Amino acid sequence: MEWFHSTERDKQERPRGSLASSHEIQSAFVAERDYLNWIALLITGDHVLADHAVINASDLSASYSSVFRDWLIGWTKSATVRAAVREVRDLISASASRYTESSCEHSDDDVLSGDQIASLRQVDPRDIIAALDPVARSALVLRGIQHFPIADCALLLAAPPRIVAAAYCQALRWNNQRAGAHGAPNEDGAASRL
Repeated sequence: MEWFHSTERDKQERPRGSLASSHEIQSAFVAERDYLNWIALLITGDHVLADHAVINASDLSASYSSVFRDWLIGWTKSATVRAAVREVRDLISASASRYTESSCEHSDDDVLSGDQIASLRQVDPRDIIAALDPVARSALVLRGIQHFPIADCALLLAAPPRIVAAAYCQALRWNNQRAGAHGAPNEDGAASRL
């Protein structure tokens, strides 16, 4: 039981000044609103649901005041993707069945670079929504953009890891083909060629 007591002691010793205030949390949502709406839109595929997800994440965060300032931006992104996934959980589950027989040739280390994410931000979200199903879009955001491990993505999406990995591979194939057609950076940072 000593580990329990030491954890409780650590909680009490944390400096209160390092925690973000509710105003700071709300300000982070305002400052990151475009990005948060973008990642929520990619997951939900719907502007109204994306707005709803960001609002829900913001409301939840406002009532939760134990966020360290250093983690604040990451917290806003994480809360937003979780809220967006809740909005379309049924669509994600329905689209997951198409990956039961799929395999993945990418390793778990394949995530999008900053340049690749910037390039993807230039793509009309309607094109991404049309090209990828809900589970592939969610995997793209969670694994590719937010860099969650596949296992964490699977837990959040309530799907087996191999399904999430296969959906992520589909999203990577689409992104690499799209980038190759436009000469954008590929996974290695070099211009892609088809």
